[in-house]
Amino acid sequence: MLGATQPFAQALLECTAGVEAGEKAGDWRDSQEGLGGGRYSYSVNGVLAPAALYAAARLAENGLLTEFGIDTAFADAAKQAAAVWAREAPRLFRVQRPAAQALDEAKALAVSEGLPTDLPPLDRDVLFHAVALDGRGRPIPVMNSDEGFALLFLDPDADDLQAMLHSVMQRYPLGLMSEAGLLVANAAYATPGLQPLFDETRYHGAVVWSWQQALLAAGLKRQLARTDLPAEARLILRQAEADLWRVISATKDRQAAELWSWRYADGRFVAEPFGQRTGDKAESNAAQLWSTVYLAVRPPDAGR
Repeated sequence: MLGATQPFAQALLECTAGVEAGEKAGDWRDSQEGLGGGRYSYSVNGVLAPAALYAAARLAENGLLTEFGIDTAFADAAKQAAAVWAREAPRLFRVQRPAAQALDEAKALAVSEGLPTDLPPLDRDVLFHAVALDGRGRPIPVMNSDEGFALLFLDPDADDLQAMLHSVMQRYPLGLMSEAGLLVANAAYATPGLQPLFDETRYHGAVVWSWQQALLAAGLKRQLARTDLPAEARLILRQAEADLWRVISATKDRQAAELWSWRYADGRFVAEPFGQRTGDKAESNAAQLWSTVYLAVRPPDAGR
């Protein structure tokens, strides 16, 4: 892993942790459109690469890799590379929309999807990490649920945490939240050509994956266990946790499904099975035992 990531630490735009040219899938969003044609996914490059390096460094420091000839010199090098990745890689994926522009773009998506356009005003810019970079290193501005990886495996600073959650926890089409659950993608801020690839009929579009909700729940719990965050950040984390568990509880009967979609009726998003409606572009597995993760990922009132 160290060998694969050092080139990026030395020259950020020479990142090698990408999808091969001509391929379209390369991380958990493994459908043909899941990365919007991108080659460098945010989850892999922005989170999993530095997290793996930090983990390898800890193993080496504790002597667990000695029998493989890996010593503390490796640990030091791995931590240095990880620090560069964790600091610099997310910046390449950063997408920022002024509040007024973001509101207009979200309203345009609402019109195209037949959703209400009376969206609440935004009091700050919308900030998020793109789902991927294209082959030239340009962000593909699709908001996504992969921030859950960052919350579970890294320690974002307070400002980044607040910006991240302020955007993600907005109700769709401003953010990713809905009464049907946490959506894994929102293409409101992408080009009109990309938006149909991320609607509620797509396997990795504006649909709900049970394990991604659990990932975010575990990440929020981990961040709340930190002792270096100010009161304001902790308040936002607790509100996000409460909002997330509200929708997890409301869709408990679907937790074993691979994913599900929604329809909008009577002023709310109503969960619907994915793959059983005209227009759905793939099928979901009705029983992948996602619900078993909740034996370990527990709601706040179940104790920390």
